[in-house]
Formats: sequence, structure tokens, C-alpha cells
Amino acid sequence: MEQIDVEKFGRFVFALRKAQGLTQKELGEQLFVTDKTVSKWERGLSLPNISLLLPLAEALDVTVTELLRGARAQAEVLPLTEVEHLLTQSLGLTPNKQKDWRKWIAPYIICLCAGAAEMFGLVLLGCNLEIMSHSIVVTEILLLIFAGCFCFGVPVSLPAFYDSNDIPYVTSGVFRIHVTGMRFNNRNWPRIVRASRRYTLYMTVVYPLLYALAEVSGLNQAMFFPSLLSLAVALGLFFPIVWVGKKYESL
Repeated sequence: MEQIDVEKFGRFVFALRKAQGLTQKELGEQLFVTDKTVSKWERGLSLPNISLLLPLAEALDVTVTELLRGARAQAEVLPLTEVEHLLTQSLGLTPNKQKDWRKWIAPYIICLCAGAAEMFGLVLLGCNLEIMSHSIVVTEILLLIFAGCFCFGVPVSLPAFYDSNDIPYVTSGVFRIHVTGMRFNNRNWPRIVRASRRYTLYMTVVYPLLYALAEVSGLNQAMFFPSLLSLAVALGLFFPIVWVGKKYESL
């Protein structure tokens, strides 16, 4: 069964890129990778991640099968088994790990119940319901939504191409995060997920206590204090993301 010849693949990519009149940088920009990555492909030092095969083939005006074979297709039809083999051999992929969401079900439910109980306590304390509905209630809902995203909606690892390219964003289903100037990879992303889970879950419990303290001390009588407190808690989520992300950014 035919194996992928990385040197042949590289020569083929090089020839196709030249035929298209593209520089390595221009091709890389189309694929959101660096020119160094394209250079590695062409020198036979590495192969692109499977998610880049289709856009690379389209950019070079060939099929994915032709790209992996390192040659234009002949008249014969390539057997399906060989196509499957080409797509799975020698790609050096690191698939996303299973989302470890099951172990976060209990902490999420506990924090949800604790936050709800504290909100009820604030009502008994005599807090203004109208002010609460515009500040603490909205913020608590946002915290629970973000906690749900980080606990149940995102993978704990990224595809391998994140480790070889400067990519400032992560997408997973409806989840989107983009931080300009940051490089997400498999060194900082698991730590970002862990820190974000802890922050959002902890704050669903801590925030009502801070609100109650402000109510007892009279700070909530200030016109904008409840809104400022809610804004500080909501924006606080970006601190662990940016701090942890930059701290562990280098591979």
C-alpha cells in the first residue's frame, strides 16, 4: 500500500506554489500559517495538519488525494482503501482529547445551588430587587454561562498545528475566543481552561457574598457601585486568560 513520501509531497507543493505565482508568505497567509511552516512542508520536514489539507489543495488547484500522492492523478481511479490510507498515514496529528466534562458536573451544580441560595439570602437581607435584577442577577447568569462553556463546551487540548503556528484564537462549536497578541497552544490552553473554570465557578459563589458585604457596609447606596462591582467581576475573567496565557505561551 502506498505510503506518503514527504519529500515528494514537498517538491509537489513547491512546484504547484510556483505555478500559482505565490510566495511562501502569500500561501501561508491564505492558510493562516507562517511562511516558515510552508517552507518546512516544501523541504519535506513536516506535513500539514489534516484540517489544512483541503484549503491547501484548493489554494494549489489540486485534489487532496493528488496533494498527498505528490502527483497529478492519472486516468485510473484511486481505490477507496488507498485514499483512506493516504489520509491517515504520516500526518503527525494530535487529535483533541476527550472533553473531561463529567468531573465538572458536581462542582457546577454545587456552585449553581450555592449562588441561588445566596441570591435568596440577599432578598431576605432586604436588597433592592430592581437594582439586583440589573446587576447581580445578570452577572451571575453570565458567570454560569461562561462556566458552562469552559467546563462542558471546550476541549482541554488543541490540534497539533496550534503548536507550530501563531494562532490567536480558539473555536469550538459556538465557543469563540480571540486575544490579539497571544499565541494559543497546548502549553497554555489547558491551563487557561483550568483557570477559567475555577474563576467562573468560584465567582458564582463569591460574588453574592461581595454584594452582601457591600450592602451591609452601605457601599451599595452609591449610585454606580453595584454596576461597577458587576463590571469588575465580569471583566475579571480576562485576567486569568491573559495572565496564564502569556505566562505559559512559550513552548
